[in-house]
Amino acid sequence: MTKDTVTSNLLRQMEKKIAITRSALTETSENANGDETKSEGKYDTRAIEAAYLAEAQAAQLAIAEESLATLKRFEPRPFEMTEVIGVGALVEADQEGEICFYLLAPTGGGLMTEYLGCDVTVVTPDSRLYQELNGKKMGDELEKPALMITGVE
Repeated sequence: MTKDTVTSNLLRQMEKKIAITRSALTETSENANGDETKSEGKYDTRAIEAAYLAEAQAAQLAIAEESLATLKRFEPRPFEMTEVIGVGALVEADQEGEICFYLLAPTGGGLMTEYLGCDVTVVTPDSRLYQELNGKKMGDELEKPALMITGVE
């Protein structure tokens, strides 16, 4: 398995998330305009609430589609074990005796997949962990969270 496989897995996850969000938006939009949400009195706000929900889902969908486009353009370069960590690095870490990986990416924060039987979590520039890892090298330790960098790809 390679870093390219990791990013491919993440792309598939984002595409599934977008499909689910799109489906939910369609259903919510239908509910906002359907017979079931017709006002039955001046205090019945179901249609208004459904419209607000549809608007929020549309905004989430736009953000997710933009993130997907960014991730599709993202081509993480290979890192040497002795290099300083930066965007595109796949960082192996020992966290309380468990091996885990972090992919420093421009978007997709929080997405997870597997690599070599271990969890890989995407961290983005707005996360504290990304900022802590950026500029470090193999062998460096972080206090919060407590982890030691054991590899860089």
